Amino acid sequence: MRIRGAKPNDAIAIRKLVEQYVGDGTLLPRSESFIAMHADHFLVAEEKGRLIGCVHLDEYAPSLSELRSLAVDAAAKGRGVGRALVLATEELAKRRGCATLFAVSNDEAFFNRFGFQARHIPELDRERSEVSRYKGVFAKDLAVGGAVEDTGPKDYP
Repeated sequence: MRIRGAKPNDAIAIRKLVEQYVGDGTLLPRSESFIAMHADHFLVAEEKGRLIGCVHLDEYAPSLSELRSLAVDAAAKGRGVGRALVLATEELAKRRGCATLFAVSNDEAFFNRFGFQARHIPELDRERSEVSRYKGVFAKDLAVGGAVEDTGPKDYP
């Protein structure tokens, strides 16, 4: 598995990954045009030329970014794809000067494993959607410029 920066032509595959989690309310839908336009903010997990996971780093405010649209293909679950994507997103956020990374999710245990803790993010109060308002917000302060765990081969910006 390789983690890399997304390209605009990955938009169809990323949309399909995200759609696997839209029906149950886990993720919000993302259009192919949105994904292509923001490809430089997506990371993908690729195996044998096939995308098996994705994540979106949304630079929400100065020094504050959101980890969004984390999706792993059902056939690849349990193989560390989600873990690799979260760690790569943290690394990318640090390199972009982000001091705090947060996620909106119902899976507190997953994010706790990476040091995220429940936290109120005031910037979200005015923008929470109907879907996300009933989910928890988990945040992690990043040591910008600090050591980053190696997640294997990668070539994202």
